[in-house]
Amino acid sequence: MVVIYLAAANRDPAVFTDPHRFDVERPNANRHLAFSGGRHFCLGAALARAEGEVGLQTFFDRFPDVRAAGAGSRRDTRVLRGWSMLPVALGPARSLAAAD
Repeated sequence: MVVIYLAAANRDPAVFTDPHRFDVERPNANRHLAFSGGRHFCLGAALARAEGEVGLQTFFDRFPDVRAAGAGSRRDTRVLRGWSMLPVALGPARSLAAAD
């Protein structure tokens, strides 16, 4: 049996320097395979990118002092990597002015 993990492709040392380090500012960060490629490219990729950009920018504008508040726990799965729990302290909320 051969099992292919898409996430493993994003950790290819032939493509990414220090591939196991999370670095969104690496020069070739856009070479990830999160949305697949070619004729299998995700139709919702543009929407997902826009939602991520707007959502994260709004979150960090509202909570500029957010920080980890304890040890998190990782998902115990080979398919979906990430956190199952990561406690955070938001800090004081900043009021966001309504858009003109």
